[in-house]
Amino acid sequence: MLKAAPDQSAPSSTPSAASSGSVLVDWHNHWISPTELRLLQARTTAPRIVADAEGKLRFERVTDATGAAGQAYPVWPAATDLAARVRHLDEVGVQKQVISYTVPLGYDASLPAEDIKPLFRGFNDDLAGVVRAHPKRFIGLAALPTADPAWAAEELARAHRELGFIGGSLPLNAFATLRGARLLAPIFAAAQKHGSHLFIHRGAASPSIPGQPPILLPEDTEWARGSLLSDSQLAAGAITLGLTDFLDPYPDVTVQIVMLGGSIPYVIEHIQAGAKRAGRADPVEKFRRIFVDPGPYSTSPRSVLSAVKAFGADRVLFGSDFGPNPSIAPAIKTLDAALSADERRQIYVENSRALLARKGFA
Repeated sequence: MLKAAPDQSAPSSTPSAASSGSVLVDWHNHWISPTELRLLQARTTAPRIVADAEGKLRFERVTDATGAAGQAYPVWPAATDLAARVRHLDEVGVQKQVISYTVPLGYDASLPAEDIKPLFRGFNDDLAGVVRAHPKRFIGLAALPTADPAWAAEELARAHRELGFIGGSLPLNAFATLRGARLLAPIFAAAQKHGSHLFIHRGAASPSIPGQPPILLPEDTEWARGSLLSDSQLAAGAITLGLTDFLDPYPDVTVQIVMLGGSIPYVIEHIQAGAKRAGRADPVEKFRRIFVDPGPYSTSPRSVLSAVKAFGADRVLFGSDFGPNPSIAPAIKTLDAALSADERRQIYVENSRALLARKGFA
């Protein structure tokens, strides 16, 4: 079983070799918990964890609407070794991480409610132990199932009340349409009551959520078409959360969408033109209700710059996708070179400082 290392909360005083300045918070990180490992190793069908011929553990996934049919992933060492994680944060100059479960592994899309509840509750309890052991270094996000929104709302309330978390995590495809998103109203009502931060990660939701995109991934050039599919799904969720009235009843809920909202920064000018023709207000202001983070796109400077130009640096949070990614250093190195000093200050420090203060975590 994984155990939390002794608290090493104070970041190193040695300046990071990768960064021109300290990053206050990395908002996009994943952790694999002991309960997660135990329950998935006990399963006989996907999603499960199995050992390969060399004895190395790997995830077996089911087909879901992200187009990740049957793909197997290793159990990433960076996502399980907490002592190494703390050392790495010191090395690269990151003070805090906001940690969530790994949405694209597909639990929400492939497990019935009776199976996913003990998995997510166990993950949340495990993560609470990590946060207690490292109170100045880690902030928790609760794993929340879309298969049972009422239970998820209760679990989010427990996460605030008992576990000391800042909010929760949900799969992006639950927001592919307004009709689907409205089924999650109990979760958002609880989030409004507690002033939650909700982390919306690429991934399929429970089949009970309507409107999710089908798998349309031709076999040719699958390596490229997967990115296209992912970006279009991210953009669909961003439109639901950014441009509809869904968030209007929840002004105290902050929402973060990973991977810069997919293709939204590239098509925003076309969306603005369409709004103008329809006599609508500039949609950028409504989009600015949400935050985005680059995650795995942190090493894609043109993508980050497009999002900064589209929405403003004050709506971009630093996020590295640490866990699946073994190091934060390439993200910082890329952004150091791509962003201006003012943009780095906002994205590395000021946006996080303001958001944490708003959530009572200053």
